[in-house]
Amino acid sequence: MIDGEFTSLIDVVRSMLQETEAIRDKEPEEIRALRTGTLCNRAGTNSQYFTTWDFVNGMIRDQSMYTWYHFVELAEDNNFSLDNICKVVNLFDHPYSNFLRYTGFPKLGRLAAALRKHLPSASTRQQAVEAVRNFCAYTNLLAAWSFHYFPWNLGEQFRYDNRAQLHVHDTPRDLTRRVQISSGTQIMLTWEPLGISVNAFLATNENPELCDDIIRVLPFRVLQDHAVVSGKSMYAWAPVVSTAPVRVKERQCDAPKGRIRFSQGTGNKLIIQYGEVTEDIETPVLGEIVPEHWDRLDEVGRRVLQSTFDTKELIWVKVEIA
Repeated sequence: MIDGEFTSLIDVVRSMLQETEAIRDKEPEEIRALRTGTLCNRAGTNSQYFTTWDFVNGMIRDQSMYTWYHFVELAEDNNFSLDNICKVVNLFDHPYSNFLRYTGFPKLGRLAAALRKHLPSASTRQQAVEAVRNFCAYTNLLAAWSFHYFPWNLGEQFRYDNRAQLHVHDTPRDLTRRVQISSGTQIMLTWEPLGISVNAFLATNENPELCDDIIRVLPFRVLQDHAVVSGKSMYAWAPVVSTAPVRVKERQCDAPKGRIRFSQGTGNKLIIQYGEVTEDIETPVLGEIVPEHWDRLDEVGRRVLQSTFDTKELIWVKVEIA
């Protein structure tokens, strides 16, 4: 880097890795400024910043999950030339990164612009893949922090009418489609500062490639949050960007308590189900918490729900080989 300017793709990747590590266990200063109303340019119509916060939360989510993750998939696909990948990145990234630059994320905007500029100079296809993958990982982590601190408790103002429950039918469940896991690599999950641990089997027989991606980055410790739409599920953005082939999926509404899923396409999230959910989409199966530890999930779920919607307490889940 010369006079603050990136001189090569290697230079850009080095900087994005440093930025990613800087926010691994610490709230990004950009998120804090956004949620405390201290943005330097005071972006937000009518002297308020909630609309800016709302837009940013959605943009970061979509940039990481639904844009850069698919750039990784394209970069790994040899049917697409590097030139075509660069064109797609230029076309789809700029609206996200430029808006986020304006609304308090100058580092992200600067890194994205530098990556778009230097990506065509990649010396090998693999160098291009890793550059795109590392930027995806950076945006995933920003999305995790943004999700955690978003004021989800505003939902208290928009509750369903309890009387309507008389006419609501649960999502039809088909327990014959439930995946059974009774063996595999054993892991332990521990929630800090709750002091609660559970053991689980990874689905190393059902989804070996996906499990290999997870095992390679163990142990890890990541921020635990709660689902805000589907029901009794908790999730955490894992420190990996996996594009591994998936052999076995399961509808979330059919899954048992204790199911562990992994959603590659929505931020590479480790998902733990501790009760019923309504969502009927199929998600890759990653493992299952042993039944004798299921009762421990109730307290974890209660505290994580409270954290996500109210207290914003930092609850970390550590995942390691048992």
